[in-house]
Amino acid sequence: MDKIEIIGAIIGIIYLILEYKANSWLWLFGVLMPLFYIYLFFQNTLYANAAINIYYVVVSVYGFVCWRKREGLKEGRIEGLKEEGLKEEGGSVIGSMPRRAWWPILGLLALCTAAIAWILHLLGESEMAVLDGFTAALNMVGMYMLAKGWYQQWLCWIVVEPIMVVLSLMTGMYPTAVMYGVYCVIAVLGYRRWRKEYEGGKEERMEGGKD
Repeated sequence: MDKIEIIGAIIGIIYLILEYKANSWLWLFGVLMPLFYIYLFFQNTLYANAAINIYYVVVSVYGFVCWRKREGLKEGRIEGLKEEGLKEEGGSVIGSMPRRAWWPILGLLALCTAAIAWILHLLGESEMAVLDGFTAALNMVGMYMLAKGWYQQWLCWIVVEPIMVVLSLMTGMYPTAVMYGVYCVIAVLGYRRWRKEYEGGKEERMEGGKD
């Protein structure tokens, strides 16, 4: 087994644990992990997923800034933030995706899947262009939702991780398959935990408003 892949998988599991705990340090590992997987996915002809890891680095920086703003508001270090949702969520990094965002997100997912799969098909390099494109697009959407702190981001991982297990096994990336197997379990637990925490915070804010 490739040592680079083993290290990448370990970093990925640490990243997932921090994500589950809604710890902003996850974004540091969100920068480190893609550096390993750009190489690994490219070597295994999953080109869309290799390219998307460059996007992960950029979104990780964006996510870190967003989360620090929310934490700063909660701790009283930042006042007068105008970003939508921060005031209503009391500075918590965990929020809920607005209803009006669902259709644009789903539309973006479909568009990106079709575009990536089409490009890969034209290039004739990817052995699984549609699955590669779909997982890459879903990862793109999920990372953006995570940066926003929406608890529904876990739904993306619940769908994509089993597919990534299969793709990893088919390409002989066994440590990565194990990592995604762990992701499958944590994604379900993470969704339940984040939703419960968001709903609990929502009730507290409503009670505080009554007072």
